[in-house]
Amino acid sequence: KDGKGKGKSSTEAGQGHTLPRTRITAEKFTGIAVGWKGKYGWVQPSEEFPHEKASLRGGRLFAGFEDILGGPTRLDDGAEVEFHIYEDDSGLGAEEIVVTAEGS
Repeated sequence: KDGKGKGKSSTEAGQGHTLPRTRITAEKFTGIAVGWKGKYGWVQPSEEFPHEKASLRGGRLFAGFEDILGGPTRLDDGAEVEFHIYEDDSGLGAEEIVVTAEGS
């Protein structure tokens, strides 16, 4: 086979950040930014969050640059942040992210 027709189509691939979201936290959580990759990265919550999708991605939450409040377009590794947690079809993510202490 030539490999065509396998996996996600080009219109589906990389669209996780635009999926419909449902906020699942009433209060903000805290955490540390880890592994920024250009326009997105990950936030490691400071405490475990009891949810069926919480174990995906090693407990890290997806974070897109459009979810950072106050102007930054990236999160430096080690930056301390506050955020709300949302759920979408691909897992959990952080939104309304506010940097409270700079990282490296």
